[in-house]
Amino acid sequence: MDFLGCVAAIAAMALAYLSSPNQRFLRTPLRGAAKVAAWVLALAALVAWVARETSLPGIFAALTALMFGAVILPYLTWFFRPATGRKPR
Repeated sequence: MDFLGCVAAIAAMALAYLSSPNQRFLRTPLRGAAKVAAWVLALAALVAWVARETSLPGIFAALTALMFGAVILPYLTWFFRPATGRKPR
């Protein structure tokens, strides 16, 4: 369940990042269905972590995994598409 919780959290934050208007990875942000899928995957990560741990440690583990995904994805985007290498819109 730990692996499933981590994968769901990273996927949730990836979809949340790619649906943001401030993202730089795609030319246009993903549509509204991606935001709904991000919420569903975040809830799945929470359920997976709470199923593995008890209630409070599971909640904090899920929040930590979600925060890790939210922090690492903009840095990965910066690594693969630096700001100086971007084409103007």
